[in-house]
Amino acid sequence: MTIASEITRINNNIANAYTACSSKGATMPSTQNSANLATCINSISSGGGGSDIGIAREVSSGGVYQIPASNFTFSVPSNATKLGERSMCYAFYACSGVTSVDLSSITTIDKSYALNSAFYNCSNLTSVDFGSLTTVSGQYAMSSAFNSCSNLTSVDFGSLTTVSGQYAMDSTFNGCLHLTNVDLSNLTTVNGNNAMSYTFSRTGLTSVDLSNLSTVNGSNAMNYVFGSCMSLTSVDLGGLTTVSGYNAMGFAFSGCSNLESVDLSNLTTVSGNSAMNNAFQRCTNLTSANFNNLQTIGADSSSTNYGHFSSCFNGCTKLTTITFPNLEKIYCTGGSNNNYGTFSSNSYIQKIYFPKLDTITYGTGASTSNQNACKNVFYGCSSLTELHFAAANQAAIEASPGYSTAWGRGAGNVTIYFDL
Repeated sequence: MTIASEITRINNNIANAYTACSSKGATMPSTQNSANLATCINSISSGGGGSDIGIAREVSSGGVYQIPASNFTFSVPSNATKLGERSMCYAFYACSGVTSVDLSSITTIDKSYALNSAFYNCSNLTSVDFGSLTTVSGQYAMSSAFNSCSNLTSVDFGSLTTVSGQYAMDSTFNGCLHLTNVDLSNLTTVNGNNAMSYTFSRTGLTSVDLSNLSTVNGSNAMNYVFGSCMSLTSVDLGGLTTVSGYNAMGFAFSGCSNLESVDLSNLTTVSGNSAMNNAFQRCTNLTSANFNNLQTIGADSSSTNYGHFSSCFNGCTKLTTITFPNLEKIYCTGGSNNNYGTFSSNSYIQKIYFPKLDTITYGTGASTSNQNACKNVFYGCSSLTELHFAAANQAAIEASPGYSTAWGRGAGNVTIYFDL
């Protein structure tokens, strides 16, 4: 072995070491020699490489540490399946050079702040690949990750099944004005406070496939999730069975002025304070909302389960008739405020049909003040003129709290029919 060949071997080993460091997300020095190798290795976050990668680009309020060059494509090593805690928090905040993001190998994001504001306002970003991602959880895991990426047009979420955790996907794509389509066809569960609040608000979405979504639970879980998506024309929620939690779907489609129809045909239970409050507010082209299997509104308890559909169709000028063909029970426990009525302030609804409804009552153990909501079930429905019930249920409906004294107050000239 000559001295020259030994030097060549050492240099090759150093080069290979830097290549391995780069694949694991290390910060690469400008001079890649033996003296800088230890520093380079130390820049790799714990767990980098194998199943959990840390990118180590977190910044302070002063700005990013590294501004990538133009036409920069960000990708993680192909053997990485997870992102570490804060691993990409503010990593490329407002970096105009980022044009595409490849996270196609990542299957799970379950660490706090993992992608928090990672690509916020990357104005030239056009595509994001999350093709293998199945689960998002952890506090602020993807909060505002791509917020205000105004030129983003393509996002692959084809494998995503579960979103949970406080603010897990809060405002993730909020303000992505040119984002027209997102594949959420495998999403089944949204749980946690603010888990998907504002996720796609103010985007250019034209249609959304949520046909496998079955459960929404948690305070503000889907609050404003599609708020002001003014190009959205249809939403498939045909698999949704349960909505619960305070304001769980409050304002979910608020301001979707071109939304024409919503399939909620398998929804069976709505519970939690104001669970669907203002859900379709200002959907001025909405003509159809399918609630064919809804059986129960509220819960048999002493808690304040008021206003579940309050202002739900506020400003829906074309939706004048609505039917709840299988609704049997309404628990309308609330407070003394008139606005707590179950269907209150849906000011354009003229006719409501309840073929099977036989129980309107307050929950067991409800205080006297919390019983008042039953007297204001339709409060503020100023255009309401007809309520239709089954003749077989006439005695039960007439015995309901507030039937003889308050149902018509603030709701125009209501005529009650027992003709179904």
